[in-house]
Amino acid sequence: MLNINETQIVFLDNGAKMKNDILIQKKQNILDITFNRPESRNAINRDMFEKLLSTLEKSKLDKDLKAVFLSGKGDSFSAGGDVKDMAKNKDKENLHQKTISLRRIMEVSKLLYSLPVPTVSIITGPAAGAGFSLALACDMRIATQNAKFTTAFAKVGFSGDFGGSFFLTKLIGTAKARELYYFSDVVDAEQAKKLGILNYLVEKKDLNRFSKNLKQKFRELPPIAVRFMKKNLNNAELESLDLCLDEEAIHMMICSETRDHKNAVKAFVAKKRPKFIGK
Repeated sequence: MLNINETQIVFLDNGAKMKNDILIQKKQNILDITFNRPESRNAINRDMFEKLLSTLEKSKLDKDLKAVFLSGKGDSFSAGGDVKDMAKNKDKENLHQKTISLRRIMEVSKLLYSLPVPTVSIITGPAAGAGFSLALACDMRIATQNAKFTTAFAKVGFSGDFGGSFFLTKLIGTAKARELYYFSDVVDAEQAKKLGILNYLVEKKDLNRFSKNLKQKFRELPPIAVRFMKKNLNNAELESLDLCLDEEAIHMMICSETRDHKNAVKAFVAKKRPKFIGK
């Protein structure tokens, strides 16, 4: 296993350019992260990965957060890693240093997967390479009819990064995942929905309304229970049945002691809608 601590973690903030390349907004307990390089099809450069990593690390500690939404400005989700940026920096480190450096920023995918709150990617237009991997790392995916998906790595002589092989295999099975990796086939939105890559496929004109409604649904969920649900579901993918049962029992009993649960039971008996406060 690579020791990602070999390289010191420094969260960069290089002024206006970096701030503009990724837009961060938290509103009513929902965090929106938007890639903002439409002129480059939202290709992600090193500074953007650093800011994304920093933002997600901080989000782990945000007790008021209900969900994270990841999207791209304009007509693309993300074309993946910025190849020009990679070429510019390729000779500054030796192979070992470059490997450690890449592995560190690949923690972005792990954070999207393991954050205690739901993560949702909104895909309009292409999601390619590392951009596709980041979309796959999220809990849920919404796409419009013009969305397209491709691993793309084979086209430039790469093997793949940011956990795409892990997440795609989990979602659609090993045989189809291998096909999409080996041949870099482009999958349209309808195919992606049939394969199980997408949770929702919506018309572009309806996307804002749909996203707004979904965010509100997340706001109304019981925060403590949802965080434990996500932990349980991640355990189900990675751990043994015994551990899953143990963790479910622990989480269930913790939830049973919360005010949210007790108030919800009273609301159920009174045939009223519960209001959850996260306590």
